[in-house]
Amino acid sequence: MANGNEGPVRVIEGQGTKLSRTMHGIAYDSVHDEIVVPVHLGGAVLVFRASATGEEAPIRIIQGPHTHILRPETVNVDVKNNEIVVGEDVGQDVMFFPREANGDVAPLRTIRGPKTGLDEVRGVTVDPVRNLLVVSSRSGKGTTGVFIFNRTDNGDVAPRSVIAGPKSGIIRIRQVEVEPEQGKIFVAVKNNVESYRFADGSPSPWNPDKPGFIGVWDINDNGDVPPRGVIKGPASEMVWPAGVALNPGDREVYTIDSVSNGMYSYYMPEFFPAEKHPKRQ
Repeated sequence: MANGNEGPVRVIEGQGTKLSRTMHGIAYDSVHDEIVVPVHLGGAVLVFRASATGEEAPIRIIQGPHTHILRPETVNVDVKNNEIVVGEDVGQDVMFFPREANGDVAPLRTIRGPKTGLDEVRGVTVDPVRNLLVVSSRSGKGTTGVFIFNRTDNGDVAPRSVIAGPKSGIIRIRQVEVEPEQGKIFVAVKNNVESYRFADGSPSPWNPDKPGFIGVWDINDNGDVPPRGVIKGPASEMVWPAGVALNPGDREVYTIDSVSNGMYSYYMPEFFPAEKHPKRQ
């Protein structure tokens, strides 16, 4: 297992990949062994072979006016229902595409409108056991938090529940992930100060005045409720977590941090009970 200042095994890079500097999310499809990447400024979703290396072109691209994709921020692969879920910040929406979609393809469904409460969508994930969609959304004027919808919702629909408020500890938010066996939501809560304001001498956004954390909520939580579990504090070395991924078989939680430009692995057996997740041999 990689640890410390260790180089990558493979790198996907170069003009032929159609990747750019504006990639704010990534998803891995373990069933079909594919990597899915949203390209924010390119208004596209790229799909690569998981074994791709160098300047290898994507095997599929979702892009064009019929897709309605403007600035894709995040993606998730719903393997059970054979769909790719795309969340946008500019479009303030969540769109669903066939997993094998390629080209200028219209979405199957779109969740968008004032009733949704969504603004800048930062993370999307699906609970295939309960048929639910979990969305993290940041808003300067509305609600910043975790929004839970029925997976098959379409149009301007209100969420089933929203986790937000002072007790939640959520100030700024990034990616989300679901552990469906237990019905737990893992959230990368970014927090910290809001923006650069050089003119008035405000602190740098990297100043850990309100450091971020990984929070864990129940899929049935609703309202201003505190997390049921957290990873945070000086020992975690976490300041501004921007993503979260789970490895239940090895009882591990992963995050990336925007301050250290590093990836962290945490062994958290208390988050993955043995009766739900037999230890991987």
